[in-house]
Amino acid sequence: MRELTVVEVRLDEEQGSPVLIMKEAEGERQLAIWMSAAGAAGILGALQEPDPDHPSSHELMLALIAGLDGEVSVAHIVGHQNGVFYAELIVDGRPVNARPSDAIAVALRAGVPIKIAEAVLDAVGVVPVPAVDEAEPEGDDQVEQFRQFLDSVNPDDF
Repeated sequence: MRELTVVEVRLDEEQGSPVLIMKEAEGERQLAIWMSAAGAAGILGALQEPDPDHPSSHELMLALIAGLDGEVSVAHIVGHQNGVFYAELIVDGRPVNARPSDAIAVALRAGVPIKIAEAVLDAVGVVPVPAVDEAEPEGDDQVEQFRQFLDSVNPDDF
């Protein structure tokens, strides 16, 4: 398993869908997870200070787990098939299936690691292409390779 960090949540310009960008903690690969607006809102909310008078569903879940003397130790992204990611929370050493957006939001709120199976990262992780610096033009070969990449990439590749 490789640890991931959240880079950003943004809207996909083509589809208008929220997309979460994550990066491996000790490496360069990134992955994109498309999700619902509610899932993205949950993750964005977990990145902010909690409101003790109005807890989110993820804060409620953590309070219930703690009230039962349990503990969330890690969120795992365990699979990927046909553009769909699969995740689980590890609660008291046992896996509990979860949507990736919920697992990530709970992990962020609990302050525990988010990890991904190496095989999943190998399949969907990409090394971002550095921005082209206008002061230093790229060679024709690199520009053509980048154009070919743009022509062939689609959301399912992430």
